[in-house]
Amino acid sequence: MFPHLSGLTLPCAPSRAGCTVRAFAWHPHTNKFAVALLDDSIRVYNSNSATVPSLKHRLQRNVAAMAWKPLCASILAVACQSCVLVWHLDPTSLSTRPSSGCAQVLSCPGHSPVTSLAWAPSGERLLSASPVDTAMLVWDVSTETCVQLQWFGGGGVTYLAWSPDGSKVLAATPSAVFRVWEAQMWTCERWPTIRGRCQTGCWSPDGSRLLFTVLGESVIYSLSFSEYRGEMQGQVGGSKTASIVADLSETTFETLYGEERIGGEVHSMVWDPTGERLAVIIRGHPESPNSQPAVAVFRTRNSPVFELLPCGFVRGERGARPQLISFHPCFPQGALLTVCWSSGKISHIPFFFVGALEPHASPRRSPVPVPAWHPRASPPSGAPHTCTGAGCAAPAPIKGGFSLPLLSSP
Repeated sequence: MFPHLSGLTLPCAPSRAGCTVRAFAWHPHTNKFAVALLDDSIRVYNSNSATVPSLKHRLQRNVAAMAWKPLCASILAVACQSCVLVWHLDPTSLSTRPSSGCAQVLSCPGHSPVTSLAWAPSGERLLSASPVDTAMLVWDVSTETCVQLQWFGGGGVTYLAWSPDGSKVLAATPSAVFRVWEAQMWTCERWPTIRGRCQTGCWSPDGSRLLFTVLGESVIYSLSFSEYRGEMQGQVGGSKTASIVADLSETTFETLYGEERIGGEVHSMVWDPTGERLAVIIRGHPESPNSQPAVAVFRTRNSPVFELLPCGFVRGERGARPQLISFHPCFPQGALLTVCWSSGKISHIPFFFVGALEPHASPRRSPVPVPAWHPRASPPSGAPHTCTGAGCAAPAPIKGGFSLPLLSSP
């Protein structure tokens, strides 16, 4: 019925057979996060409370994504099989089982399954998308009404990412094309890919650069965007072509633990809010016995010249594969990377660096532009080194962090 969806695997909806954690979401302003488990229940953990609410609803099935509303204490949107659930949670409540009456139901005929969500940074609008619906929906949650953003060609939408400055939205499709929408007049530009669909993407903190990957490829592409004013306002302003900034083809590293093969197709990618760390899940080569999935970490700078330098790798316990990654939105000492493993554990890996404490426009020395990095190449010796903590050395496995074991709720 939907030939463009054949063989489609969504990064935000891990296989039921391969992962205990279905979705993860940090709260944008506090030390609180939500975890969706295999049984479609959601647990909310808060560093300031021993109470762990468990969210359940009869419509909360096949949870694919979650997103906390910005500038709000406790509103959580959940992408489900037939609808979007918006939970309104009382942060002072001691209840571990909030009533299903705390959840709004947002639904639209033909808009299912819902697999991707994105709040506007202002919190005023919520986007939802489905791979079988060619329209994205822009919701006014307060009135439970929506506006359809429709286009023809390319199928539905498999992945959404709203830029941190609120100006643009990335919308990936099941076909070899993706679109970037301008979020004021809602015009869009399309970029065709050569080999496959856009697998994942992430924005720089100022919304001026988009990094994305393509299914079946082991490289990271970059698109830069200009800010238009006056008569040109309302245009997307993207560059005409994308440039390759990193090649993650499989290669061999000599480590303290022996020879390891790392590299391959990129599964997902996140950029931390400071713009100084990029984390990438690399699948590894399935036919190579020594090739294992890993999380590659890069040091990045977007201004005045874009640069991307390797930091190291994050590996889990033997047999554990990274499934989901996310950066803490407001970690004060640098960047905090969260990794959800196929074993059901969640690891939090801190990266402490001086750059987070210095003015970003005043680097200690002129940055060295790095148009593309390949794992067989060593980091340039003239590159600025502002990192003073974990994950700052040449490529090597990163140790440390702490893990939170998760169990299926009863």
